[in-house]
Amino acid sequence: MGQSFSGKVIESTFKGFPIDSYGKTLAAFLATKPHLFTANFQFPMMVINERSLKNNIDRMAKYCKSVGAELAPHVKTTMSPQIAQMQTDAGAFALTIANFWQASIFLSFGFKKLIIANEVLDPTAIAEISRLNKSKAAEIIFYVDCLAGLEIVKKHTADQGEQNLFIEVGTDAGRGGVRDLDEVAVIAKAIAADSRLKLRGVTGFEGAVPKAARDKKGEKRLTAFCQKIVAAADRAYPYKSDLIFIISAGGSAYFDIVATELNKFASEKILLLRSGGYVTHDSKYYEEIYPFRETDQSFKAAIEVWAQIISSPERDFGVLNLGKRDIGNDLHNPIPFAKYANGLSPFKGEIEKLNDQHGYLRSKQDFAVSQLIGLGISHPCTTFDKWRLIPLVSDNYDVVDCLYTFF
Repeated sequence: MGQSFSGKVIESTFKGFPIDSYGKTLAAFLATKPHLFTANFQFPMMVINERSLKNNIDRMAKYCKSVGAELAPHVKTTMSPQIAQMQTDAGAFALTIANFWQASIFLSFGFKKLIIANEVLDPTAIAEISRLNKSKAAEIIFYVDCLAGLEIVKKHTADQGEQNLFIEVGTDAGRGGVRDLDEVAVIAKAIAADSRLKLRGVTGFEGAVPKAARDKKGEKRLTAFCQKIVAAADRAYPYKSDLIFIISAGGSAYFDIVATELNKFASEKILLLRSGGYVTHDSKYYEEIYPFRETDQSFKAAIEVWAQIISSPERDFGVLNLGKRDIGNDLHNPIPFAKYANGLSPFKGEIEKLNDQHGYLRSKQDFAVSQLIGLGISHPCTTFDKWRLIPLVSDNYDVVDCLYTFF
């Protein structure tokens, strides 16, 4: 990437930052050696634990190496070029994003090898991708899952353009992707018939399998879907480009099943995982289903959101100055784990519900107005998108850097 953020100016639009930091460069702010609890941060405030972040990046890189896989982390989770650079430095094969707008962000920071984990049907995006691929300014792969979509891609690809395509495989009652395996060969043959198009591989997303779970029935469904991807790869392989064929899947929950099953594809291949949420992990959703839990290879929850108790009008009840605009609750409500009141201490409680700007805390433990409550999250993606500048903190909550996001 090569771009430093140290000269960027902290603005009042960066939620939670100290008032006296406004107008300072990031470097000048960090030179003051700020501490989360003593530097006048305005709560609520999201932070990322540096040690946990680095642990997760390292653990996933080592896992991929151990199973002969490459990793293209899905950076729509963080939309942070700084974190993406850390993942690239750890050996990432490429970056995965969700659409061409996101691709444009990472292209602007110097990342050139990108996978858009979606069908792209916007005419201007198709044309620009074909130009970038042909000029070698970037290498961008995206999905097709039907002949109608492929015809749109062909229509808006310049005569001298170039497209790199994955055929997406889906499952009944799932998300996108070809349902009928016979259709895979039809699409693959149509791609091979156009000199502007390169069939780079076959892909799917096991997280969209209905009733996927860490139980016998759920894992059986996941295994069957991965076997379907392998079967699709067998049908598509005869029509591949002159580049090594890629077979790909893998979120942050069931990537072990993906690696086991997709490695059974017998032809020469790149096995590519596209996990994203692993990078910060979480305290609930992934924590309960990912494969490394309770091992020495475990991921660590890196995201914390700290909020202040602003009211306690009833016994065992407090109101936090944090809500849906500050923290995700698409899968579960936040999980209280610590309290700060002239020092840190463990804390247990429950967030009953969230309004836009308020959280409803219930706890039998002692707490008082003005104290701070630390919250873990479930599913990182929908918390990241609420913060544009995030302190990176040590275990002692010294701010060692700040991470920019681009949502």
